[in-house]
Amino acid sequence: MRIAYFINTFNSINWGGQATSTGIQYMLERAYPHAKFVPMDMPSLPFRKLKLFRKYYEYRIVKAVLEDDHSGLVHALKKMNIPEDIFKDYTHICFNGEGAVHYRSGHIRLFMGLLYLAKLQGKTVASVNQTVDLDRDRTLEQLLSKVYNRLDFVSVREPLSYAYLQEIGVKEVQLIPDAVYGLPKMHTEEIESRVAAYDLPEHYIAFTGSSALKRNKTSLEQVRHILSMIQGTVQLPIVFMANAKTDIWLAHQLKDAFDLMIIEPPVKYIDAMAMIAQADILIGGRQHPNIFAYIYETPYVPFEGNTFKNEGVALLQNYPLKPLPWDVSLTDLQSAIDHVYPGKVSFKQIRIGAFNIFDPVA
Repeated sequence: MRIAYFINTFNSINWGGQATSTGIQYMLERAYPHAKFVPMDMPSLPFRKLKLFRKYYEYRIVKAVLEDDHSGLVHALKKMNIPEDIFKDYTHICFNGEGAVHYRSGHIRLFMGLLYLAKLQGKTVASVNQTVDLDRDRTLEQLLSKVYNRLDFVSVREPLSYAYLQEIGVKEVQLIPDAVYGLPKMHTEEIESRVAAYDLPEHYIAFTGSSALKRNKTSLEQVRHILSMIQGTVQLPIVFMANAKTDIWLAHQLKDAFDLMIIEPPVKYIDAMAMIAQADILIGGRQHPNIFAYIYETPYVPFEGNTFKNEGVALLQNYPLKPLPWDVSLTDLQSAIDHVYPGKVSFKQIRIGAFNIFDPVA
């Protein structure tokens, strides 16, 4: 049994990507101890400066899948630098849909073509760990439904995606929480040891940005306003946990104005998780830091992301707050903080059982 794993996010700067890939590997190695787990990087995609050509071949991939055109699919994938024999050395495919199965994704059509190709070649294919938000794009819904109904296993990480897949006609889908919940939980001693290396204040607010923000003046002013409101509400220093390009840019733009301490790459997810576990409160719109906070019972105030993923995360957790908009008022922000901080949240345990995603053919 040789498992091809993609999307391979082990080397991403994003802490969520690092943590979810680590979680998937951890659970698969326990479910299938004799299997070979192989993180697989995609070939470099062409047409970086000729986006019209890229869109054309993405369109051809979709058309080929919907029309069951094997040769057309192989041709279109080849034009996207994907060889027909890409899966020749593997018996099983684990697709980590994290960050890719939504209408804003630049790769969703390509990945669906790859999964369809794998099934044409007789591979056992599982698609896991994802939020599915297609924004009611009918073509994407038809594409996803057709591909996922051919797979051997499909799971999503939160109830909004679960209901959506059922609605668009995916017949077999399971709700399995994000792979981060499957990681071993750090003990207090490890958390304290990791945090001590960064000389953080004894008490602090952890803050993150969001996939809903951009590197522009509008987002900069929104974050500036929110940081100002936070400082007027919770009298603690702010540690900006920045591990996406947008967050890093925003953090450095605002560092001096708010005396921010910035935590950024090359810091890895495990240290970031420890810092969030040690924080008094987390505020922000990054999905996985919010999950880190929940696992370690740190109260958090969620903000919106670029899909309904943060809403789905809060729903799965039965969390008492829904994500706030980035133009939130002072009154609503103060109310949200007061609702969860300090010590006002009851955290239920979220567990992942046996990760036997390839049974009964494994």
